[in-house]
Amino acid sequence: MPLKLGINELDEILGGVVERSLILIHEADPRSLGKFLAFEIMRRKLDSDNLVGYFNIDSPLSITLSILEKVGLDWRRHLHEGRLMIIDTFGSIYDTKTDLENVWYLRKPIDIDTLNEKYIKVIGAHKQKWAEMGMFEGRELWGVTVSMSNYLSIFTPKATQRYLEISDLQRRKSEVYIKYPAGTNVWTYTGDDTIVLPLLYRKADYILKTESRIEDGKVKRYLHLIKNPKLGAVSTLEYKFKGGRIRFV
Repeated sequence: MPLKLGINELDEILGGVVERSLILIHEADPRSLGKFLAFEIMRRKLDSDNLVGYFNIDSPLSITLSILEKVGLDWRRHLHEGRLMIIDTFGSIYDTKTDLENVWYLRKPIDIDTLNEKYIKVIGAHKQKWAEMGMFEGRELWGVTVSMSNYLSIFTPKATQRYLEISDLQRRKSEVYIKYPAGTNVWTYTGDDTIVLPLLYRKADYILKTESRIEDGKVKRYLHLIKNPKLGAVSTLEYKFKGGRIRFV
């Protein structure tokens, strides 16, 4: 049975998404604020009592948590109740760690060749915790990653491409993804490049591209649904950004 994103305008067009699929939010320009769409999906999934693993890549965790508060996501409650886990990749690499409950860090040294193995170990440890608490029963599992494009500056485009090409194979062979449920994933990617972005376009099951334009002196923001297993033509929705939230016109 298809899963709902919890956003009526998108669910109406998509008719839901396939469980365990990959949803890519391509933020064509930062002004389009496409990553806030991922935060909105994350907020709605947590508020409806589901499980979310959040991968923090693009900024210090303190900044990310402040943004989550602005979009209305009660991260303190969700972390405390155990339904939200955070893997702080940024803090792992730059050594800006906190002692917050259910926030995980990757063991150093961190390089592109061992990154996926370290992710698998941390994900496995938390999934074991979820299983012991009986958290999987009756709940959806989602993974949200903001922002994949930061790997390009942390490592290199070629190294990131290699990581993405082998990560799926490594995870399919891992006991973690055999023993425990696998999630439906939302990835955000900012900007354009000729190495990694084409690979993500091939990998993704759904692609939501956000862009902004200046029209009549005002910022206009648009979401283009450009890849969907059930849809041939591109669908476009206009949205506004108000009070830290994306709202479709």
